Amino acid sequence: MFIRNHWYVAAWWDEVGRQLLPRTILDENMVLFRKQDGTPVALEDRCAHRRLPLSAGRLNGDAVECGYHGLVYDCTGLCTKVPGQLVPPGTRIRSYPVIERHRFIYVWIGDPAEADESKIVSFPRLSDPGWGITKVRLHVKANYLLVVDNLLDLSHVAYVHNTTIGNAAVAEEAEVITTRRGDSVRITREMINVPAPRTYAEFGGFAGNFDRWQLSEFRPPGYFLINNGSAATGSASSAERLEELGEWGFQVYHGITPETEKSTHQFWVIAHELSAVPEAGREEFYRQCHQVIWEDYHIYEAQQRSLDSDLHGASAEDVHSTLAIGADKGLFQARRIVAGLLDEQSRAQQRMRDVGTQR
Repeated sequence: MFIRNHWYVAAWWDEVGRQLLPRTILDENMVLFRKQDGTPVALEDRCAHRRLPLSAGRLNGDAVECGYHGLVYDCTGLCTKVPGQLVPPGTRIRSYPVIERHRFIYVWIGDPAEADESKIVSFPRLSDPGWGITKVRLHVKANYLLVVDNLLDLSHVAYVHNTTIGNAAVAEEAEVITTRRGDSVRITREMINVPAPRTYAEFGGFAGNFDRWQLSEFRPPGYFLINNGSAATGSASSAERLEELGEWGFQVYHGITPETEKSTHQFWVIAHELSAVPEAGREEFYRQCHQVIWEDYHIYEAQQRSLDSDLHGASAEDVHSTLAIGADKGLFQARRIVAGLLDEQSRAQQRMRDVGTQR
C-alpha cells in the first residue's frame, strides 16, 4: 500500500516542457507537460475511448490530442472534441493537482479536494543563486522503503562509500542520536577527531584528523534532508555540529517517489555554497558525489532481488531480518510512521465505505 494524500515529486523542473512526458507514480500512469504560459499540467495517461496512452499523442496549444482517433482533452482532463460527432457529456480523464517549487514538480495523488499546498516538503536552497547543485533522477528497481532504510542508517557510508565520503570512523566512532518529532525522524551522527575520508580531505582541505557530523531527517512520505558538516577538531560547538556546515560541507536532498511496489523514482541532489567548491574542482566533486548515489542504487536493487527470491515471503515491508543492530533505530521509527499513516488512511477509507453503505 502507498500513502496517497500527500505531495510526491513527479519530475525535475527541466524534465517537463512542451513535450508529453509519461511517468508512473503509485501505480498510476500520468502524462506531464507545460502549457504555453509555462504552467505544469498532469493528466491521466490514457484516452477515455480505447485507452491509448495520451503520451503517444501530440500537444496542440494547451490541449492533448490522442494519437489513435484524434480525441482532444483540455488541461482539466475534459474531452473537448470527438472527431465527426458531438462529445458525449461528461467525458473526461483524471487531472492531478500540480505545484512547481524550488526545481521540483510535485503532484498530489490522493483526493484532489484535500490537496493542501502547505503540506509540500520543499527545499528553498535548491533555487538559491548562492548555492551550486548537481542532480539526478534514479529509476530504481526496488521498493521505496529500501531507499528510506538506507538514508536513515548512514553507518553504511563506511563500507559502501569508502573510496569517497566514507571510512571506518563513520560506523565505529560515531555518537548517534535518534529523535522522533511527530511524523518526522532525525538521526544525528557526530564523529570527533577522526581521519578525513578522501572527499573531505580533497575539497575541505583537511590534512589529518577533523570533526565531522551528519544530520539525516526523514519526513513522509519520502523526503530527506541530510546535512554534512565538518571543522577542525574542537573548533565547532555542539549546536554548530548539528545544524550548520561548519568549515566545509554540503547538503543532500531526496524526493523518494514510489513508481510501483517494486520500483522507485529517486530524485537526488547535492547542494553546496558556491564558495565551498571552486569552479575548477566542481567536475571532480560532482563525479565523486554521483559515484556515491550509484553505489547506493546497486545496493537497493540487490536487496530487492534477494527479497524476490526468498521462499518464505520476505518483502520490503517485512524483510524477515534475523538480526537488529543499534543503527536500525531510525529506520524502525520511520517504518512506524509509515505504518501509522497507512492505518489512518485505511480507517478513513472504511468510514467512507460505511457512509456509502448507509445511503
